[in-house]
Amino acid sequence: MSQAAIDSMASELARIVGADKVWSGAQAQQRYPGDKSWLTLVHAHHGKPLNQPQLVVAPHTVEQVSDIMRLASREGISVTPLGGGSGVQGAANANLGGLLLDLNGLNRVREIDEQSLTCTVECGMNVKVFDTELNKQGLTFTHDPASAEWASVGGAIAARGSGVLSSRYGNIQDHVLSLEVVMPDGSVVQLPSVPRHGVGPELGQLFIGSEGTLGIVTAARVKLQRQAKARRFSAYRFPDLAAGIAAGREIVTTGLRPAVIRLYDVKSAVLSLEKMAKAGIDGETMVLMIEGQHEALVEVESRICDEICRSHGGRMLESRVGAEWWANRYDMSHPPHVPQLPQIWMTMDAVADFRCIEALYTGVTQAIEHSIEPKWGLTVKTHLSHWYEWGAMIYSRVIVPKGPDTLDEAVDLHDRIVAAAVEASLVAGGVMNDHHGVGMRLAPHMARQFGPAGMSLLQGIKTGLDPQGILCPGKLGLSTGA
Repeated sequence: MSQAAIDSMASELARIVGADKVWSGAQAQQRYPGDKSWLTLVHAHHGKPLNQPQLVVAPHTVEQVSDIMRLASREGISVTPLGGGSGVQGAANANLGGLLLDLNGLNRVREIDEQSLTCTVECGMNVKVFDTELNKQGLTFTHDPASAEWASVGGAIAARGSGVLSSRYGNIQDHVLSLEVVMPDGSVVQLPSVPRHGVGPELGQLFIGSEGTLGIVTAARVKLQRQAKARRFSAYRFPDLAAGIAAGREIVTTGLRPAVIRLYDVKSAVLSLEKMAKAGIDGETMVLMIEGQHEALVEVESRICDEICRSHGGRMLESRVGAEWWANRYDMSHPPHVPQLPQIWMTMDAVADFRCIEALYTGVTQAIEHSIEPKWGLTVKTHLSHWYEWGAMIYSRVIVPKGPDTLDEAVDLHDRIVAAAVEASLVAGGVMNDHHGVGMRLAPHMARQFGPAGMSLLQGIKTGLDPQGILCPGKLGLSTGA
């Protein structure tokens, strides 16, 4: 946009939301530096920010969002929605300029239905604040990511996020019953109040994980749970990772649903879990947490899980290992554990079915370890923390102690690691990401993941819903134009 166009647009936006909720130029970019991804931080450090909105607007009602999208559609201005900014993939960056839509003002709980245990909540509601409010009524929102204190409900939906309790309660898509969505032309769509109905395709799932490219989720009807009345922790040292995977597979494929199953490989157990528990952990270790409304059921489930783990060679450790992990589970998101520049860091959370999961772990670990020269001192620690009836996810934390001094060389090193991990994931029969979304980091690999026909299908959906291409241009590896 020219400066004249920016000024005109700012004036129109001010009429919708008020002048104090509109920012432009350098003020906009200083106020909104971007998300928490390494790509965002390293570019900003070198004075070449990825987030370059020409305008930022902060509505606080769905009606205002609708009016803003009508204006943007009329003027052909690109729009990038922003939630809590906790993403680690670069999805929330307005890297092609245009308008950044700050949705944090849509932060109300509209309705709680205690009979149905559902709640209609707006997209800008902070996840931790939301859960704290529910706790006052004996309820809980069991989407519990490590980013809860920063993440918004809408951001979790946009990235198809997950939380530490997913093995029992599911990922965010399992929490969502219905959505309110503002389309690129400003029209507001209210999807059916219950999911998986027999009146056509499940449209809600189309928007979950679409990262704002197809429409802007402004509210969601989500499932709630009553707060657990009973909880049991346990931990097991396994002879090797394969034995731990076999135990986890038997647990989830026989109808048991621990809220937490975390299986650590050697490096992750010794370098991460042991720091929390200080229990002499020296190898592959599984942490289990079982909870529920009925003490008797929790006891039975705990006993059966114990029998399964022991049958696969698991040796029970002190239960405080699990309790210590639970009490300190968010520490890795705070100093001094959070990596800092000039380090290079990332997580690769690939997912596969049980037939492929061991090959996925081995292939991705080796690919990452050999992706760059040994002189960089790369380390990779992996755990499996999201388990499904059909498979599991590997969550690899990668650190390079000090990256190159120049931006281009640092990004190249980062991209080589990512490319190696993605390729190994696909070769092993897995999917390159489980719950962090695509963003700018994985967008270059979408065509490899979906193939030509799959990308054509995605592009067709994008073009059909957003013919002007104004929502998040270039994201998900899709075309930037109509």
